Amino acid sequence: MARSQSRSNHSQKPKAERLFIRAAKQEEIGELRSAFRLYLAAARAGDTSSQLNVGNFYDAGTGVRRNRVAAFYWYKRAYRHGSSSAANNIGIMWRNEKKLKRALEWFRRAVRLGDEEANLEIAKHYLRHERNPGKAIPHLEKVCQSDCVTEARVKEAIKLLKPGNNRNTPTMFQLTGAVTVGV
Repeated sequence: MARSQSRSNHSQKPKAERLFIRAAKQEEIGELRSAFRLYLAAARAGDTSSQLNVGNFYDAGTGVRRNRVAAFYWYKRAYRHGSSSAANNIGIMWRNEKKLKRALEWFRRAVRLGDEEANLEIAKHYLRHERNPGKAIPHLEKVCQSDCVTEARVKEAIKLLKPGNNRNTPTMFQLTGAVTVGV
């Protein structure tokens, strides 16, 4: 799940900002219950990064009892404030619950908001569930060409593009010829 360790551009409330900073410090030293309470106060004050983190805490059961409904609620609030990570996290929750169409829609929303890593989730959906590498390839290429994707995710995309990694599905190399993809 994507986490927010940076300040939100959307929140201009000094109190929420101070709460977020205090919460991050509490989380860093392992005081998870205290961090949760501070993130929750900042989230209620409208801080998008805190809303995302409260969703993460509820989703994982970190510092609080795991609560799927509450996680969705806070992720959706963060999404409505423009958080692409929140959209991606909602997609992951739906994917984990085997609600694949809903998951795919949320991954698309994350991409529209600028989360280029969500393209990898879309590509994996097309490869694993629809067995359609033709639809997956453009998303894998976007991951490989992005400057905003972690090295691990780029490597994962490259691996999916290489011949022999998907026994029953043709790869980009088999469909389009040898294409050089740099890391």
